[in-house]
Amino acid sequence: MNSYVAWGIFGIISGFLAAFADVPLVMPKQGENIKLAGVCPWWADATSKRFRVSFWLSFLGQPGGYIVMWLLADLISKENTSLACILKVVTLIGCYTGLMCHVVFCLKPLLYQKLCRKMPDDESNEVIKVIDPIFNPPMYLAGVMLWFGIAVIVIAAILTGALPVPKWCAFLNPIGSLIVLMPLKKCGVRIIGALGFGFVLLSVLLIIAANAVVF
Repeated sequence: MNSYVAWGIFGIISGFLAAFADVPLVMPKQGENIKLAGVCPWWADATSKRFRVSFWLSFLGQPGGYIVMWLLADLISKENTSLACILKVVTLIGCYTGLMCHVVFCLKPLLYQKLCRKMPDDESNEVIKVIDPIFNPPMYLAGVMLWFGIAVIVIAAILTGALPVPKWCAFLNPIGSLIVLMPLKKCGVRIIGALGFGFVLLSVLLIIAANAVVF
């Protein structure tokens, strides 16, 4: 087993940790997602533990996903250095914006819980909303990089032969995870985080590519 395969296995484990990190951010029993801006009223009654657990799962899970992306870029560089460089840049941007976003997703509910006990709801909402203008630009940047940037580069690498894997592997990316998970959500199934599951799919891609590349 070469090191790429070993890191791919590590990435699968890390990806599932990151995917389960999103679960505590969803409203218990009713499945209401965390709002990207403003506040969710159910935060006031939720236990603070769920948001702390969410942070630590993400903190432990995300790095494995970024290592996998970097190693995919390393494999791509053997055939296409331009795509590899772009993927490395996207990985670096996603690395610091991705975890920062999850930190804010966890901090906002914790702050709201403290504030709503000491001031009216309207005032608590206004205080939390002050965070949004600062937080939104890196959040949107992370979304573009980690969802679309990674998917486009990986698909391009597969279709051009820079990654010598079967063409169906083009679905092994964060967009592919949406294709798998969203129908389940529509059917009322509680799902894990789509981006974290996308990390899992990228890890599977790394394992397949590592076995296909001649070192």
